[in-house]
Amino acid sequence: MRAQQGFTLLEMLAALAILALCSTVLLVAFGQAARALQQVERSDRLSLAARSVLDEQGDGPLTPGRSEGQWAAGIHWQLDVRPLHRLAGGARLLRLDLTVSEAHRLAHFSTLRVLGAAR
Repeated sequence: MRAQQGFTLLEMLAALAILALCSTVLLVAFGQAARALQQVERSDRLSLAARSVLDEQGDGPLTPGRSEGQWAAGIHWQLDVRPLHRLAGGARLLRLDLTVSEAHRLAHFSTLRVLGAAR
């Protein structure tokens, strides 16, 4: 009887089944990573819009009340400015609440600003 050379059909089927299982696991992992990357990208876009709106609004005089507008393509923002306290020297403390939205995504940001007394 001759010595066997190569693999049997059963060994080849087992190797293919293991390869298919590993490929499936890798494809699922890559799909989840791609979805997570898209979510981070959208979140970064809203954060950038929020920073830009707060910078733009901070350049001019801040008055208590609500303002809203559009930033870039499809990003809507709404800013609420509320006075909190009158500080020493006549300075005022304001709370800024900003909501930015794009399609079905919403992000809320809050910060405080101190306005110096008018001289």
